[in-house]
Amino acid sequence: MKKAKVILTTVVVLALLSGVGVLAAIVLSEVQSNNDGEIVELMPETTIEVVSVSEEPEPEPEPVEEGFTHEERAELMKAATKTTVLALSTAWTEADSVAQAEFKAKAEEEARKKAEEEAKKKAEEEAARAKAAEEALKQTGEDTKAPVFLYYRANPKIKQGDTFNVHSFIGYADDVDRNVDLNVQGSVDTSTLGTYNLTITITDDVGHSTSKNMEVKVIATGGGGGGTGEDNPTGKEQFSDFIAGYKNENTMLGIDVSRWQGDIDFQKCKNAGCEFVYMRLGGYDEKEHYTDRYYVQNMAGALAAGMKVGIYWHAEESGPEEIKASVKYLMGVLGGQKLDFPIAYDWEDYKNFENYGMNLQDLNNLLVYFEQEVESYGYKACLYGSKNAQNTIWTKPKKNPVWLAQYNTSTNYEGEYFMWQHSSTGRIDGIAGDVDLDVYYPNKY
Repeated sequence: MKKAKVILTTVVVLALLSGVGVLAAIVLSEVQSNNDGEIVELMPETTIEVVSVSEEPEPEPEPVEEGFTHEERAELMKAATKTTVLALSTAWTEADSVAQAEFKAKAEEEARKKAEEEAKKKAEEEAARAKAAEEALKQTGEDTKAPVFLYYRANPKIKQGDTFNVHSFIGYADDVDRNVDLNVQGSVDTSTLGTYNLTITITDDVGHSTSKNMEVKVIATGGGGGGTGEDNPTGKEQFSDFIAGYKNENTMLGIDVSRWQGDIDFQKCKNAGCEFVYMRLGGYDEKEHYTDRYYVQNMAGALAAGMKVGIYWHAEESGPEEIKASVKYLMGVLGGQKLDFPIAYDWEDYKNFENYGMNLQDLNNLLVYFEQEVESYGYKACLYGSKNAQNTIWTKPKKNPVWLAQYNTSTNYEGEYFMWQHSSTGRIDGIAGDVDLDVYYPNKY
């Protein structure tokens, strides 16, 4: 009898696990072997219908078969159904987990490949730019021009007892030669008050030379030092006068600022007629990057006042890798801020330029590399410089119009420029002290 129960249980479980909802006809026979090994039929054929518990109501009790009660058969059916549901649920869960794992692995692999391809592409682009810049730095060409003075003080003053160093008052370079010879005729005795005349001559490798005279005055201690400023023909100019002289349908008027202006009330500046602000973000000085201490404050104030904004970079780089590092630093500080003007490259470390070991072609090529790096971040770049610097130093054709500095009532610069720095001694409500005044020509940029 027990063997019959086991057979029935096995048949029902197997049927349900195989996904068959109903056993139309299962013939059960309880058998046992007699002593002679013959098979004797102990139970007639029986048909059992198994109905899914979740789909049909519990079946009506059937006549009791030999060896099973109604209660036993009901318990058997419940147990078999629970086992089947659990088995299927486990199988589905495992299959779903496997599918999700495979999908995740595939997605991760695709993302990894895409990242590798993008990194490779970026590395190739950077390598190409670096190679182009390095090749440009190596190119010298034929030396047909004499070296030039980039910085020169014709009438310096030095206090009695101080040490005189001519390099404190000059800076020079050649278009090709990176090691220009310097010759100083005459001497200065700083222990004795008086005026000393010198002749300064610079000569390149092929013999081209340039000479200038210098008059050095040794003055008594406390008698005033030698300033670096040059007379500004425009003097102190009020912004209202600036508007009267230069505002028209083709111009916009603004200012450029840095930490030297201190705290600025930009709303007052705007009320006075200022339409835009160029501000120093930071720079590269003595081989270190820095952020202008007032940059964040200036940017927030100008934007809050609804003014157009631009930034400039104080540059002292001497090679492509330094340019790359500087632009990366600049972009980190900028943080994706939208700008209304190109990022200006302000390289003006002309005093002692000879110590950089560069020629003028090298310097011009640094601007090209700066432009390339800036453009790789989705911005545009331009050069800031005086008229003299544009004509004698930055002689290579420019990709973009320049921000020109020429302190006069008008400019006679013949190159392309989109902005003109007209004065360094402007005055405007909202700033205590002098500020640069700029004229922007929208149709030129």
